[in-house]
Amino acid sequence: MKKKLIFSLTFFLLFAFITSTYSFAHEMYFTGSGSTVSTIKLRWIPKNSSTGRLKVLIDKQSLSGSWSTYYEDARSAWHSSAAPAEFVTVTTGTSPNTYMVTASQQYWDTMYPDGTFTETLGVTELYDTNSYVINSYASASASTKQLKGANIYLNPSPNSASAFTYRFTMTHEMGHILALGHSHLAQYSPANTSTDPSIMSYDYFSLGKSYLPQNHEVNDVKTMYGY
Repeated sequence: MKKKLIFSLTFFLLFAFITSTYSFAHEMYFTGSGSTVSTIKLRWIPKNSSTGRLKVLIDKQSLSGSWSTYYEDARSAWHSSAAPAEFVTVTTGTSPNTYMVTASQQYWDTMYPDGTFTETLGVTELYDTNSYVINSYASASASTKQLKGANIYLNPSPNSASAFTYRFTMTHEMGHILALGHSHLAQYSPANTSTDPSIMSYDYFSLGKSYLPQNHEVNDVKTMYGY
């Protein structure tokens, strides 16, 4: 997820151009246009046999600092939502399918350097059962396999170090684990911040209202997975 840093209205057009060229190049797996929804074949296999909910097993041992502090808030937000998904923190002896990592500063600066008016807060990569990396809608569409796992990389030193930023970013990235795209973009299950809020939207993040999963993404997950 990228956070927008707008310093002056004068730079708005330049900002829009820069972000449109590279900021949204990853994490797009679910697309919709108006009332027509197109989904990809990628799906999570593991389900809880007793509840029928999608089961995401998270290893958070490599989380540090405030990411670790606010992790449980983000995890429980999804787990407690109406979405048919469980986000469970693994314990010793249980194999995870998702890793959440606070990246090293050197890795982060190399892989996800800040733009002039943006900073990246978190990035999600999915893997299918052939260990093929799914990091764009194109790569998702090209895969005919099921989802096997995910890695979430988090900024070790975000400029905005508020509790809301940490909570929202992790909840947003967990949405990507379920193959949700960015709902601030018209081609990806678009959401209206006023009438149809969505935590998968950067626009909604900028309002600072809630990090809890909203009806928009709950309904998207149900649609995608046939609930």
